[in-house]
Amino acid sequence: MENVSCYLFENKKFVWATCVWLIAVAFTVFILNALLGIAIYYFESTQSIFWNYYSPYFITFILCLMLGFILYDYYIFRTGGHSFAARLGARKIEKLESTPEEYQALKIISELATKFEIETPSLYILSDEVGVNALTAGFYPKDIVIILTWGALQNLDEYELYGLLSHEFNRILSGDTIRNTYLKILYSCLTTFSQIGSYLAKKGFNLNGEHSQRKLSTLFVAMGGIIWLIGSLGVLITRFFKYIILSKITFKNDFKTERMNNNTANIQTLLRISVHHVGSQIYSEYSEAISHMCYANSLSPQSWLNIHPSIQARIFELDPTLIQDLHLESLKNKRKLSLIRMFKLLEELNEEYRMPAWISPQPLPLLRLSPISFAIKDAIKPVNPEVRENMARPELIQRALQTSAGAREVMVAILMIRQYREFIPAEASVSRAIVDELLRLDGRYHIAIFHEACRNIGTIPETIARQFLTKLAKIIQEDGEIGLLDALLIETVKYKLNLLPSRMPKSLEEVKPQIVRLIDALLHVQQINTDNQLHARVDILSRILKSEELELYEEISDEPIDLAEILQDMAGLLLRDRLSVLSAAELCLWSDRIITQDELDVLELLYWRLGFEAKDMIEMMQKKNSLMII
Repeated sequence: MENVSCYLFENKKFVWATCVWLIAVAFTVFILNALLGIAIYYFESTQSIFWNYYSPYFITFILCLMLGFILYDYYIFRTGGHSFAARLGARKIEKLESTPEEYQALKIISELATKFEIETPSLYILSDEVGVNALTAGFYPKDIVIILTWGALQNLDEYELYGLLSHEFNRILSGDTIRNTYLKILYSCLTTFSQIGSYLAKKGFNLNGEHSQRKLSTLFVAMGGIIWLIGSLGVLITRFFKYIILSKITFKNDFKTERMNNNTANIQTLLRISVHHVGSQIYSEYSEAISHMCYANSLSPQSWLNIHPSIQARIFELDPTLIQDLHLESLKNKRKLSLIRMFKLLEELNEEYRMPAWISPQPLPLLRLSPISFAIKDAIKPVNPEVRENMARPELIQRALQTSAGAREVMVAILMIRQYREFIPAEASVSRAIVDELLRLDGRYHIAIFHEACRNIGTIPETIARQFLTKLAKIIQEDGEIGLLDALLIETVKYKLNLLPSRMPKSLEEVKPQIVRLIDALLHVQQINTDNQLHARVDILSRILKSEELELYEEISDEPIDLAEILQDMAGLLLRDRLSVLSAAELCLWSDRIITQDELDVLELLYWRLGFEAKDMIEMMQKKNSLMII
């Protein structure tokens, strides 16, 4: 720790922080001494309020008490962040004993540590905290730890978790972690009063619900209340001075993280917190002491002098145009911009003009009620993915896939075959030779060829990309109906052409109608009769909706549908909500029967569109199919 002390005082930031802390301590002692002087003046008016006979003893006692708190906190950090995490009640994550969510976080931390060539920090979890937050603590590279809340693991997908952990790595690299740990020790002399007061006050209450009275309970409550009140003064002063030192740091770290990653992962993390029902709040008794160490506000948004700006303000600072997308009208009231800043913002928006998002062709189609299938024998049975991917392509198809124009024509032909099944309109602008070669193949291989063609279309201008996407969308809804697999194929094309919009976080309550329509679309891919479909529909919805909500969705809607918009809304749900929908669908649809090729393709693409890796799931389904056939 001696080397740490030398480093701290060589750094100007730490010298400035120490000076501010000394001012805070002096201010606190001055106010406490003045309060003592007022009390003494009431009984002995000859004594001065600001300096009396008892002042030297009282100030010495307060300073010794503060020094004791600092030394105790210094002892807490004897092994760096590890002992601090243990004090918070955090649980260390070991790779061999981790859950899938914990393993994912460990993997990201390892990748980031390798990327920035630093020691891999240990990972701890606050198991009782449902808010989405994180903090780092420690002095040396080997004892720095990252502490995540349980809510961060359960609610963030891999991309959002990457944004959260990247922000924490930026704080490690910039030295903020050491500074924040140093400030935690210093300001413990002001915040510990309040914790002691709360502890004593609790001693005066009967927490076990028994009728017997605790001895000296009134004394405990009175003493605890007075000490807590005095401690609250220290808390307010601590907040004020931390606000002076650290209030601008969060914006800088957000911008640094965005430049460091060169992506929008940090914005996605902030968006996710903005729709979370708890937000980033931490309910631990230590939340006040660690507020400056956290990724976002650990205190209530209504608290005074929060060190971190609000989540909406941080989103606005990173990307002002998201206000229109999120409809955050309250943000405009919180961020009172000057006229100069408003005009500057308008200039920036004019310079960085964004083309509006691609929309589905109008009028919107109805949901297809019957699956598209091929008449070839055994065509519905799934093919091994490796066999389908490596199958020999006809020479004409192979030559077409080698050029961007040819690949696009193959994609058009495949969607036309899926739409019109046995015949292609004579006026269709597609090579008849390509169509004939595709029709000679087993229809189960068409999707694999479509994916290969999608990979080979290359980079094309955005205007042409939008026209091509509109052409494909018109094909799959030519007869006024649309199927889920065709819509998912269009989503893969949008992703390849960089036309897939960013996922905007959504709450489960506002997306429930879209979930019902997606389940209906998923059911119509099944090769089962109508009665079994309706029975499966009720089973799935009963696992997702409340009993009173089931009555609202008893009948299948026949209104026009935009599956692309529904998939976009579903992708914005919390991680656990997306998983619950997918797990309910798997359990109710394929727990007791063989999955078909179309169903397997839909499930794989649906996992991908909702932000999950589908390879392991496909292998599991293939093995299950083999067992059921045997």
